[in-house]
Amino acid sequence: MRRRTFVLAVAVVAAAPLLAACSSKCPVPIAYDEATLKDIQKAIGDLPKDNILRAVMHDYEMERDDLRFCR
Repeated sequence: MRRRTFVLAVAVVAAAPLLAACSSKCPVPIAYDEATLKDIQKAIGDLPKDNILRAVMHDYEMERDDLRFCR
C-alpha cells in the first residue's frame, strides 16, 4: 500500500509543473471517479502526520481549485 501511495504522489507531483507551464490555455483538471477519490483520501490518511506528501497534496488541491477560475 505504501508503494502505491508513493507512486500516486510522484505522479501528481510530476504532473503539477506541466499544468503550471501552460499559460496560453487553461488546462482541464482530470476528473476522478468516486472510487479513486476514496482511494486517494485513504492513501493520504495512511501517511504519517508529518509526511511532506500531505503538504504537496494540499498544494495540488489548491491549484486544482484555482483552475476552476482560469479562462
